Amino acid sequence: MKRFWAGLGAFLILASSGFPYAAERFRVASGGFGTAIHAALWAANDQRIFQKHGLDVEYIAIDSGTLSMQMLLANELQALFTTGALAVTANLQGGDLAIFAGGMNFFPFKFITRPDIKTAEDLKGKTVAISRFGSASDYAVQAALEKLGVNPKQVVVIQLGGNPSRLAALTGGSAQASVFSEPFATVAVKKFGMRPLVDLAELGLAFPQNCFMVKRGYLEANRTKIVNLMKAVIEGLYMLKRDKGLALKLIKKYTRVDEEDAAIGYEYYLAQHGEGILILPDKKGLEFVIAEVAKNNPKAKGQTTETLKLLEPSILEEIKRSGFVGKVKQ
Repeated sequence: MKRFWAGLGAFLILASSGFPYAAERFRVASGGFGTAIHAALWAANDQRIFQKHGLDVEYIAIDSGTLSMQMLLANELQALFTTGALAVTANLQGGDLAIFAGGMNFFPFKFITRPDIKTAEDLKGKTVAISRFGSASDYAVQAALEKLGVNPKQVVVIQLGGNPSRLAALTGGSAQASVFSEPFATVAVKKFGMRPLVDLAELGLAFPQNCFMVKRGYLEANRTKIVNLMKAVIEGLYMLKRDKGLALKLIKKYTRVDEEDAAIGYEYYLAQHGEGILILPDKKGLEFVIAEVAKNNPKAKGQTTETLKLLEPSILEEIKRSGFVGKVKQ
């Protein structure tokens, strides 16, 4: 697979003041925040649910999961919601991250091409856009190409950033294919006449699309903060399920889409799949990532979710035992 860098600066939204950061603040980020599954965090921040649970949170929305992971490893963040694939690669390098909650355990992408790409054969030699190497969109493209029977070495993969940038490249002709999450997948097809070739959600592949993660050292020293963080996110989720108007307002604010597209995101990510936040990622999905990484990184060979210490179930277990979920769900 030929891979080229297209230099795009990461896009950050600071949801509270204080950049550069004060050392005492509890910094939580969304990495690759362009889908409505992040709305539970947006609600917790905008509706001051974090403060309700005793947290002085500085929330940051970052357009790049890779950059946000670098910030977590550098202790510039204390907790992160992004693809679990990055936790795998981080722990292979000694990152010692713990995934303590989930989000989505499959690829919520559609592989979409320009109208002139009608068959898998037409993809050969063409340019395929992803966000960044090692991102969820990168793995999704690999899975789509495998489904289509296309050797990844027969396409050119470029890094272009989030859904909006990739859609602009597709409609402008600088890329011939990409993967899109909702509502951008619907926009690409209905508004721009692009062609959907593969719905990855229908393939039944487990993948750690979104996970909450923390450094184990920080978790051991600040367990109460992490428990309260997750309580605030869960409360935010159920607030949005009860108040669709608030949800649409937040989705439009953070993803910069219109009301119709925000509604698509709401139905897919919150109404249908929002409670994935209460489930740890499937081990099969993490093992898929480990196997893919092992193709190019010898350190990954023979590794498992256990040897990499990827999962920490005790946070969700404690919250569920307490009866908290039932209280905020009403």
